[in-house]
Amino acid sequence: MSERPGIIPLSVAAEGDQGAVAPVIDAPPPRYVRRAADLSRLLVSGAVLVVTVLLAVAALASARRMQQGLLDAATALPPGLRDGVVGAVQVVAIVAPVVALGVLTARRRGDAILRLVPAAALGALLSWSITHLALTRSRPDLRPQVLAGRGSLLHAGWPPAAYLAACAAAVVAAGPWLEARLRRTWWTLTVVCAGLSVATAAIMPLEAVAELAVGGVAGSVVLLLAGGPADRPAPQAVADALVACGIPLAALRATPSPDRRPGEGVRYGAETTAGVRLTVQVLGPEDRNRDLFHRLARLALLRHPDDTGAHTPLPAVEHELLMLVFAGRTGARAAEPVIAYPVSRGGALLATIEHAGRPLSAFLSKEITDQMLTGVWTSVGRLQKHRLAHRALRPEYILVEPDGASRLIAFARARLGATPDALGSDIAELLATTATRVGAPRATRCALAGLGPRLLATALPYLQPLALLGPAQREVARYDQARARAAGAGAKRRAVRPGGHPSLLRDLSAAVVEATGAERAPLAHLARFTWKSILGLVGAFLVLHLVLPQLASAPAVVAALRQANWWWVLAVLPVTFISQVFSTYLQMGTIPAKLPFGPTYEVQFASSFLNRITPNNVGGMALNLRYLQKTGIETGAATASVGLQSLAGAVSNAALAAWFFAWAGRHHTGVHLHVPAGRYVLPAIALALAAGGVLAVTPVGRRFLREKVWPFLRAAVSTVTGVASDPAKLALLVTGALGLPLIQVVGLALSVHAFGGYLPFVQAGAVYMAARLVANAAPVPGGLGALEAGLIAGLTMLGVAAGAATSAVLVYRLLTYWLNVPLGALALRAVQRKGYV
Repeated sequence: MSERPGIIPLSVAAEGDQGAVAPVIDAPPPRYVRRAADLSRLLVSGAVLVVTVLLAVAALASARRMQQGLLDAATALPPGLRDGVVGAVQVVAIVAPVVALGVLTARRRGDAILRLVPAAALGALLSWSITHLALTRSRPDLRPQVLAGRGSLLHAGWPPAAYLAACAAAVVAAGPWLEARLRRTWWTLTVVCAGLSVATAAIMPLEAVAELAVGGVAGSVVLLLAGGPADRPAPQAVADALVACGIPLAALRATPSPDRRPGEGVRYGAETTAGVRLTVQVLGPEDRNRDLFHRLARLALLRHPDDTGAHTPLPAVEHELLMLVFAGRTGARAAEPVIAYPVSRGGALLATIEHAGRPLSAFLSKEITDQMLTGVWTSVGRLQKHRLAHRALRPEYILVEPDGASRLIAFARARLGATPDALGSDIAELLATTATRVGAPRATRCALAGLGPRLLATALPYLQPLALLGPAQREVARYDQARARAAGAGAKRRAVRPGGHPSLLRDLSAAVVEATGAERAPLAHLARFTWKSILGLVGAFLVLHLVLPQLASAPAVVAALRQANWWWVLAVLPVTFISQVFSTYLQMGTIPAKLPFGPTYEVQFASSFLNRITPNNVGGMALNLRYLQKTGIETGAATASVGLQSLAGAVSNAALAAWFFAWAGRHHTGVHLHVPAGRYVLPAIALALAAGGVLAVTPVGRRFLREKVWPFLRAAVSTVTGVASDPAKLALLVTGALGLPLIQVVGLALSVHAFGGYLPFVQAGAVYMAARLVANAAPVPGGLGALEAGLIAGLTMLGVAAGAATSAVLVYRLLTYWLNVPLGALALRAVQRKGYV
């Protein structure tokens, strides 16, 4: 052994022929993986596609003018030159796919062809659908005349945009099996053909960009569903690298690891000619890419992510080697390092002494002893005293040997001189993940035995979800969901308690306080963004873009108030509070469980505040969903409840609008909405069938349906049937759904009456419902601006004086819309403080 603790020298192996190539045994057959590069491409391509479609739809006039300029430039080209370019593109478009298929067939790349063909079909389908749904209207009117009578081998409009998208998707899908040079050649041909088609007006610029993005999306989706070859060194290259660094290798075998996480590479078991067993971890560029998403998530969510700078494979394994050496010097039981060394194709390996044992995550709860856990915590305590943060302390990274002793492994993200946040999060993460197996009291007791009260108490500020970012957070969430389901099992109707959702972290905090005698500590501020900062930014946007223009009407409001009948104005004030009662009834009527009225009423006020600063009531729906989850209701049932609220509101609004319009006897003949249904129905059906087919025929899709979709649908159906079978719930649902718009009509009628206007209630209802329909189409919070304009226009059309109509609407919105802002903000703070959301 080495004279320096914490590192094992190469002399552990017997001398041998270091120049020979080591035999590779038990080399696994190549398997297909879902690569992070494909996910990255999918996200980027999807973002480009969304931006392009939004540009074509939202800036239609500008898009048409810009593309009209291209047509003018194309018509200025000499006809012979233009036809020659078109002909060259058509030749390449015909010949290149045939050559590509021939090359793949000659190289026996059948797996690439099996991905290339469906990717091309999906790309063409997506392209056709998006073009017909969004891009056709952005084409200049003169484009058909420019293409008429021109062409070369085929019509000047060939190849179409769908063909370009199919080619781009095929290049993406076949890319992992191609050498870099060949892959660049195919991409160059695709992009050049797209550019030349744009230059000759065969394809519009927005369509060309969209189709290339569609190709990236389609090819990436196929690769993510079917998998592609891993971008890692081959087993023979690993064996050659071990021999090259001086280890006389006798055997190398792949070690399957079900607990291996993204970014952690492939693990091999090696044996030297002297019989020494090694564990060899191999990283490739693919692992660096996968780790990118972990780092981005921490960077986006945490104030101080404290990530290391070793991202490429060789620096990464060298960093882990250093961390293992330092961990050994602290006296903690950790993996014993041997060497870090580069491998071909940009990879690197880390060799450690192999110890027999199983990861702690493989043990059943009854197999985990207090002595085992205490030993783990003793090693953690030594790391803590030397300020070495592991930053991935979970049971899968704790190796338990046959005698019950444990070793810490996987120091890839470890940090020397760690901050209190990193050290406290280490304790919190291991405490939470062991508590999911043995329970909070026992996990706390063992941690106290291994750490002592002072170190254990430092975890109190970090017993929160953000400190467990990643697999530990999901494990704790699943544990709490299982407890919630167990608590509600067998109870068809049960009363729920706000904030009563089981919380392991809350239980651990109470257990640590009791075990250490420490005072309760406030949670550490780890989030980069908080409710306060987000609402501050949104509020600033609201003031700048929505509130300031309304201040121009302030003198009119003041003048109107001087002439108003104050008793009728005050009669409008209760409308704000009564409307929240109906909102409460609506939510209570959409969930089989019995919700308490008071907390639900507070949450509705808070939701109304968020609806004032988010379009289409998105903020309020999210808060209601969170409230139901915190009461212990399953996510599927909570989502079904929120969806049922929206559906009930839409149906009641439609029914009341029809009734008011019919009763008022007024027919609006000046406005007609024409929706070309045929343009949208066929692409929507095609996309739905394609998505269903992909989910049904692929293993990943079937697993997604089985594990995610069906449980969600079962919970949603159970919620709807539970509500439908309870007359009391139906009564609350109908009362809330109808009462919400009716009380707003009452408020509008009272406001009109306060300013001397006389309008029958039915006509006031017709005006309100018509204005609400217009405001719902406006992408601004609460229909701000659009609703006021609609109300004023409707009132004046029905004979109310313009001055009275304007004043009535302004006061009505002041008391029923703007009053919710301060009241809702106070309610939001209250429900957060009480733990309802």
